[in-house]
Amino acid sequence: MYQKLIILSFLFLTACSTYQEKNITYQKVLFSNNCNDTFLKEQMQELNQNKDVIFVGLNSGYIARDCMKFKLSNEFFDKVEHSYKYDVDLQSFSTKSTQFIGKTLINDTISDYEGSWYERTMVNVYKGLNFMSLKDFENARVEFNRALMRQEKAKEYFENEIKQQIEQAKKNENYKQNIKENLQVIEKQYNHLFDDFNAQKNYTNPYVTYISSVFFFMDKDYKKAYDLLKEVYIIFNKNEEIDKEFKIFEKYSNSLTPSKLKKYIFIVYENGLSPSLDSFDLTLPFIFENKVVNTSISFPTLKKRNASFEYLKAKNLNDDFKKTQNLFNFDQVVASEFQATLTPKIIKALLSGAIKTGINLTIAKNDSSGVLNLASNIFTILTTKSDLRFWNFLPKNAQIIMLENDGFIEIYNDNNMEIFHQDLDKNKNILILIRSFSKEFPARIYKMEH
Repeated sequence: MYQKLIILSFLFLTACSTYQEKNITYQKVLFSNNCNDTFLKEQMQELNQNKDVIFVGLNSGYIARDCMKFKLSNEFFDKVEHSYKYDVDLQSFSTKSTQFIGKTLINDTISDYEGSWYERTMVNVYKGLNFMSLKDFENARVEFNRALMRQEKAKEYFENEIKQQIEQAKKNENYKQNIKENLQVIEKQYNHLFDDFNAQKNYTNPYVTYISSVFFFMDKDYKKAYDLLKEVYIIFNKNEEIDKEFKIFEKYSNSLTPSKLKKYIFIVYENGLSPSLDSFDLTLPFIFENKVVNTSISFPTLKKRNASFEYLKAKNLNDDFKKTQNLFNFDQVVASEFQATLTPKIIKALLSGAIKTGINLTIAKNDSSGVLNLASNIFTILTTKSDLRFWNFLPKNAQIIMLENDGFIEIYNDNNMEIFHQDLDKNKNILILIRSFSKEFPARIYKMEH
């Protein structure tokens, strides 16, 4: 009976340790597009009870946005931002150290999800787009400014915080004995991954800068729009589409009467899904009391997901069809941050494996009944899992094209099937955002004008 209770306790402790089932649930809800009010209410209740606010809020907020419930979407995202501010950014060093110890002994899922930096900037982008759909350009401006500010903070984080995490891990007494050589072995396992994703040491997302520049252009702040697009132009100066838009923005910025200039349609196509998280196990040698003990350790990895349509094509009344240009690669953005944060994650997993193995060996020596030894081994197996929480719904890439607004637009996919057509107010600049997760699901259309 005692033995069964111990086993049941450990099963209860770690039943949802990877969160993979919840990832699948979120994906099913989004793709079904049934916009179930009950589901969203349940998710909001979880947030109100402070249950893993960032993970739940990111995914639920996006589902609400997909249902065109922009106000509710921002209520979810507001709670995420509040959690970033008070539960993540303001954590004391002692709190972080305590969490590091707890996560090392068990796994990362004993603490609430803290999110990635590329996710943080996109929270503000989608809040800004939600406000644009609500015709609240004043609050949209606040959100796009916050998104740009978070980009700058991300640079500081990767320059300082990760180095501190690694140094903290190296202080552990097991580091030299059991970590250093295994670390080199594991890092080789990831080399092909980063080649495949074209990961680069660049922690900013040019899509955030681009979409912000479009907002400021539509909000008639042409100088700021031009300055922001200049940052994108520096990266993509050989691209014809960016070059064309940059010249238009420059013209508006220098004009004394911009209200008399032509109006434009900005088409943004968010295509497919960015990488998901998966895991793999490696059996590695650890040395205890001059004996080699092999232990299985779990490590996170990225898994590519599919694109939707290769491109879209659009035309106004007077021009021929023009294809969208694929510029902003979220796969690369995700992989770059994953690569930057990988070493501390590996060290933590190795330390966890070393500590648990040491505990198991100690218990085995001193437990004549075998009950505690069995329980300890079960605990190790169940808690040796990677944390697979992430924001499920960011795009694989973002594509753009700009057309003159002559009062009409029609948009087709790469199979010549119509996605959207509409008469437009040719006295306004207009943003049309098309979101397609997969060819099998209808594209979502968001039209914003000002």
